[in-house]
Amino acid sequence: MKEFLNYGDGPKAIYEVLKRQIISGELEAGQELKIMPLAKEMDISIVPLREAIRMLAAEKLVELRPRRSPIIARLDVRDLVEMNQIRGALEPIILADAIARHSPETLAECHDILKRTASIKDPWEMVELNKAFHLALLGPSRLKRSLDIIADQYDGIARLTQYRVITHKDQLGKLHDEHALILDAAQSGDVVSATNEMKIHIDQATERARRELGEPHDPALSYGSPVA
Repeated sequence: MKEFLNYGDGPKAIYEVLKRQIISGELEAGQELKIMPLAKEMDISIVPLREAIRMLAAEKLVELRPRRSPIIARLDVRDLVEMNQIRGALEPIILADAIARHSPETLAECHDILKRTASIKDPWEMVELNKAFHLALLGPSRLKRSLDIIADQYDGIARLTQYRVITHKDQLGKLHDEHALILDAAQSGDVVSATNEMKIHIDQATERARRELGEPHDPALSYGSPVA
């Protein structure tokens, strides 16, 4: 780990460094985060480091343990599916509300992000653009509380699994094509097609992540079904 921060960078900057290392796999699931050695290695104070770790724990990227060092959280397919249940339930509703409220400017923003994804090779940047595309597409909606909930799902474990899935070269093109279908339908004002394509996209994302995590398909874990 060769990231060095000054104390003035604060917990948020430390959090961003550690989150990227977790999502990229540099810090592996189950690995201990020993506070004193880590603070020394990063050349930072213990206080903002502890706060950064609490922020990561809130996103389920780190597991806090009483009287023991925190560890990098292990992936749980049920957490992933629950997140996509939330997305599968809310994103089509938000999208349906957003479509009539899009302007030429907001649609141009969506197209610009989509165009950038066509040439991206860096998985980390693709994860960021994936989040940006969805939030730009949903952004004009009046359902701001629901939109805030969705925005939260693009952090934590969801981003980690997305990163691992799109490191497979063929996945970059698939994500772009799925986004293009959703945007084309939204721009034409076809609410039914746009929301159906969004549901398909989220379902396929769930299956890609499940395969990456080595989990067999289980209909009971579909995002449209209750989690037992």
